[in-house]
Amino acid sequence: MSLVYLSFLTVPVVYIIVSFILLRKPVWIHKRHRPAFIVRNIAHRGGAAESIENSLLAFDKGLSNGVEMLELDCHLTKDDQVVVHHDFAINRTTGQNGFIRDMNYDDLPVISSSVQLYYEPSTTITCDDVTKTDGLLRIPLLKDVFERYPTTPINIDVKENNDELIRQISKLVQDYNREHLTYWGSFNHTTCKKLSAQNPRIVRFCSMKEAAGIVISYWFGLLPFIPLQAGAFEVPIPGEVFRKTTANLTFKFRVMYYIAERALNNRKMFKHLQRRGIPVYVWILNNNEEFEYAFKKMSVTGVMTDYPTRLQTYLASFKHDFFLN
Repeated sequence: MSLVYLSFLTVPVVYIIVSFILLRKPVWIHKRHRPAFIVRNIAHRGGAAESIENSLLAFDKGLSNGVEMLELDCHLTKDDQVVVHHDFAINRTTGQNGFIRDMNYDDLPVISSSVQLYYEPSTTITCDDVTKTDGLLRIPLLKDVFERYPTTPINIDVKENNDELIRQISKLVQDYNREHLTYWGSFNHTTCKKLSAQNPRIVRFCSMKEAAGIVISYWFGLLPFIPLQAGAFEVPIPGEVFRKTTANLTFKFRVMYYIAERALNNRKMFKHLQRRGIPVYVWILNNNEEFEYAFKKMSVTGVMTDYPTRLQTYLASFKHDFFLN
């Protein structure tokens, strides 16, 4: 009987020790991912608080202010054109009604020179001199973005579970020789599975379901043993944007969101992922306190921000050594 008790004690102890070791030495059992690039300053929607979001105007401004990767969103028009736009509808960005999927590209209106900030309706982002935009406020085609920024890493959020949209994005990435400069993904797990099947050579960031699985497996000590398909881990960190976007939720849902966010953000888990060659990018952080927390407390790889100029100023103020290298 004592041997039975001893075995019951030995197995969990061995499991805990092995899990602890592999959390720090994952390459002992996993082949390390080899990301083509790693970045720190990622412009969310091109820098949504500093220019007109998801426009060539915003992308130009961000890249002139230290941005290392552009984050953007894609939809498909009625005539099967891949366009860069966040919302399904165009009312917030153009002042006109309609859905992108119901309109041909040539019928899409120009983006307004003043757009409501997505997380703060009382704030309007304006274009100082409309006469100098020179077509930069047209809703961009993804191919126009690729042509304009041929060497810039781009993170594509695929907004619809649409087979044709996925096929077209993959083809454009291939046509413009950007498989080594592109991340793509979606919150939707089904969409992510289709992305991997369509083109496994493009690095895919994790779906929300995958992120939840990684977090749960970490807290149970299973993560060091599990193979991971996603090549980038992109998750939210609580900050100003989180507080404002959840302000109207009930107390119950705010508590649930807060607990989920706290579980997601763990320095040891982030380090483990980076030891496996998986960069950790967090969103959406917009001030120095949040940047400090992400880089120094959480040891993340990079930050998505609506204020890329602020982030560049912050990064210039201290030496940041990538944990992932």
